[in-house]
Amino acid sequence: MTGLMVGPFVTSADEAREAIYGILEASLTHPDGGVWGQLVLADAQRRAIAAADLLREIAMSVSYPRLEGEGPARDLDLRALMVDLCQPLPQLKAGYERVICTKKPRPGCSPFALDHRRGLTERKAREALEALKGLYLSFEDFDAAEGRRRADHVACEIGFMRWLIGKGRVASLLCPFDPHAGEYAARCGLAQRDFFGNHLASWLVPFATGLQRNARSGYFETLGRFLAALAPFERHHLGIPAEAGAAPSRGRRRRISMAS
Repeated sequence: MTGLMVGPFVTSADEAREAIYGILEASLTHPDGGVWGQLVLADAQRRAIAAADLLREIAMSVSYPRLEGEGPARDLDLRALMVDLCQPLPQLKAGYERVICTKKPRPGCSPFALDHRRGLTERKAREALEALKGLYLSFEDFDAAEGRRRADHVACEIGFMRWLIGKGRVASLLCPFDPHAGEYAARCGLAQRDFFGNHLASWLVPFATGLQRNARSGYFETLGRFLAALAPFERHHLGIPAEAGAAPSRGRRRRISMAS
């Protein structure tokens, strides 16, 4: 099971982020993984829309750098995606396999994060995968193998962010009662910053661009626009410099505007 939360209301940025990462994790998992049914539950959809609305409100109230390929804060809206998901599962599955099928994905649409790093040798890729597995194992409660084949599957990396946000949020709530909770919450917060900066930032925008270019309309095009807008907001929220949004192997992306 993914960490998709139900119930229509969110009350904090991290609660909204956890809900959104849960939706993204489920939607990027292959439909045969058995989690897509959660995406069409009315409560889950209301919560996802409320979460995105809260983040959009926050994003549009501040200014932050937006790099080439990244979307504006107004695209942090999940209404269109929720509508696109209201299709028969076989139709959604056909769309998934047409765009990001693991056997032969469309250009820029590979579901494996390491495929978006140009110039990565086979040895370096193996080392990166082992390091990623080690990172997951350092947080004993996170199940990286659930429904995914590789540690760098985009759904797995998104799921790890969702897990870190949720664990950190709960630990923060427990601080008045548990003397060790604050230390664990800080660890989760630092891990979020490091994981986004060192992992998600290298593939999120290229992947989003590939989805928009190849899907052109419908569910994956909408998802690509949302991911492109989420990247600069997350970088700002986590206090990561804009330069971290450009993967070293691809060179720096041009800074084009402020978000709002």
